[in-house]
Amino acid sequence: MDREGISKIRRAELLARLEALDQQVRAQAARAKHVRDMGWNATLSEQRLKALQDSRQLYLFALKHLLGEDVDGESADGGAAPPRSP
Repeated sequence: MDREGISKIRRAELLARLEALDQQVRAQAARAKHVRDMGWNATLSEQRLKALQDSRQLYLFALKHLLGEDVDGESADGGAAPPRSP
């Protein structure tokens, strides 16, 4: 398989994982809200939610990097991103 084919597979994998993480984030947010609404200690639920959100951000960063989009002011090749026109 050529390099572009592998990139397409990686992109599809990252998109699938992002969607799965989105579902997990929504479910965990609902659990954390329920725990808080019940007046219980929601620390563990909120920590898990934060961990899922962080994982989602990492996957999003990786996907953008793979697609060659700007990521925090850098281009995918690691150099400074060109200035954007208004």
